[in-house]
Amino acid sequence: MTRDYLTELLTMYWFAPPVALWRAVELRVAAEERYERPLLDLGCGDGLIGQVLFGTGACVDVGLDPWPDQLRRAARSGVYRHLDLAEGHHLPYPDGSFAAAFSNSVLEHIPDVEPVVREVGRVLRPGGHFIFTVPSDAFRTLLDGYIRPMEAGNVEKAEGYAAAVDAWLEHHHYHTSDEWRDILANAGMTLTKAHYYIPEPVERLWDRMNDRYGVGQPRSPWGLLVSPRLRPLGYQTLLRRFVVRSLSRRWRSYYEMDVSSGEKGGGLLVVARRNNEQ
Repeated sequence: MTRDYLTELLTMYWFAPPVALWRAVELRVAAEERYERPLLDLGCGDGLIGQVLFGTGACVDVGLDPWPDQLRRAARSGVYRHLDLAEGHHLPYPDGSFAAAFSNSVLEHIPDVEPVVREVGRVLRPGGHFIFTVPSDAFRTLLDGYIRPMEAGNVEKAEGYAAAVDAWLEHHHYHTSDEWRDILANAGMTLTKAHYYIPEPVERLWDRMNDRYGVGQPRSPWGLLVSPRLRPLGYQTLLRRFVVRSLSRRWRSYYEMDVSSGEKGGGLLVVARRNNEQ
């Protein structure tokens, strides 16, 4: 039976539904890949994504993240056999330690990503795979807040909106598939797949819903309603059920939508293979 990532992610991120939508589409695409072991989760965060994608039962050999609070949460997820606190540009593992490495929406937050990719190439075995998701080179231009002013001829407003989103999300780059091919080649890897996901209608909905649900806004009405401080009042259990039930139905077609052939989406899944030793 096909996994319903939309309902699963809405259940986890009911307080931030647009996050659930993006992650659900992302994991639906990522789940189609094969993940051999030993497996490294680079930038594992709190472990929620690993838990949904890989399941519990210590099925990921190593999770790595530079933030102690995140690793403490990841330890409670039951996904990882081992967790390490480290930066991606200096992985604390011998050469050829892993058969595969996975990274979900991490690399775009690293200003100088090439040393990190080289380290991944170093710790992969010959023939091993690096599978990662990132926002694509089309991400900025598919934002609803970018498209609308561009259609009205207001380039300055469109670019200003995209720049504000970059700053909010702390995105440092949006590489094309050709640029990723070169970065991977310099790390001893060959790009074997570059697949766009998040088609324009999905990203535009995601962008509008971020505003509606106050994602990234410190004092939005929705943010106050779902604040953990109000949990003792008891209404949030009912609110969560309503969000999951209603949005899993209303957003179903967006969740299942694929990028049309020849077009670009807001997300990019990349698969690379570690070259054999010369």
